[in-house]
Amino acid sequence: MILGVKSLVLPIEPYLVTDRQMSAVLRAREELVAPCMRRFGFAWPDPGPGTGDSGGMPSGMKNAANMDRRYGITDPALAARHGYHFAPDAGQRTTKEPPATRPDADALAVLTGRTGDGTPAPSRYHGLAVPEGGCQGQATARLTGGRPLGNDPLAGEINIVSYQKSRADPRVKAVFRAWSACMRKRGYSYAAPTDAPGKDPRFTGPAPTRQEIALAEADVACKRQTNVIGVWFTVDTAYQRRMMATKGPELAHAKDAVRIQTANAARVLNGDR
Repeated sequence: MILGVKSLVLPIEPYLVTDRQMSAVLRAREELVAPCMRRFGFAWPDPGPGTGDSGGMPSGMKNAANMDRRYGITDPALAARHGYHFAPDAGQRTTKEPPATRPDADALAVLTGRTGDGTPAPSRYHGLAVPEGGCQGQATARLTGGRPLGNDPLAGEINIVSYQKSRADPRVKAVFRAWSACMRKRGYSYAAPTDAPGKDPRFTGPAPTRQEIALAEADVACKRQTNVIGVWFTVDTAYQRRMMATKGPELAHAKDAVRIQTANAARVLNGDR
C-alpha cells in the first residue's frame, strides 16, 4: 500500500530535465539573446532576476515526470485546502508582470532566423550576418552543444508512453474500478480518477469551492483506501524499465545532454557570456 508520492521516483526521472533546470536554461538563453539582439540595433531588455519560465510545463509541476499530479491529486492536506487547484508556489511572484511585447517582423527575423510565416529570413540584417537560427538559435546551440533543448526525445517519449500504457493496463483499470466503487459510496459518479473533477464549473473557478474540496477529499481518501497510487506507480515503473532495458547507450546520451545544458546554463548565469 502506497499512500503518497513524495518519496516515489520513476526510473526515467534522472534522464529528464527538471522544472528548475529548465527555468535556469531558459533564463541563460535570454541572457545570451539580449546582447545579440542589441548588436543588431534592437532595444532588447536584459532578463530581470529570477525571470524565465518552465518551458511550457504546467503550473505546479515540480519535476519533469509531474509526480505531484501524475496520478491525480494524492495529498489529503492539499486536497482539504486547495481542492484540485494548485497550491501557490512559495517562490511565485505576487505582482503581475506586463505582457511581453511580440517582436516586430525585423526583430522576429533576427531573433529566430525565420519570418512570421516560418520561411527562412534573410541571412543579413543592415549588413550584419544573422546567426543560424537567429540570436535565439545561436544561444540555444551554445547551451545544448547542438542537441535538442530540454528533454532528449527518447527520454521524453518513455516518460509519456509509460503513463499512457499504464493508464490503460488491466491492473490499473481494475484498481480504477475499486476507486469508482468507493466514490459511489460517497455520492460521486466517476469511472476513473482521471475523470475527476471534469469540467463542472463548480470545480474550475479561480478558487476552490466547498463542493470542490469535498470531492477532492473523497478522491484522495478513495485512492488511499484502494491503493491506486501503489498499483499505478508499480505498473508505470514496470513499463519504463521494459522500454529502458535495451536503450542504455541512448539514455546515457540523454543524461549527458541534461548535464551539458545545466552546466552551460550555470556558467552563463555566473557571468560567462
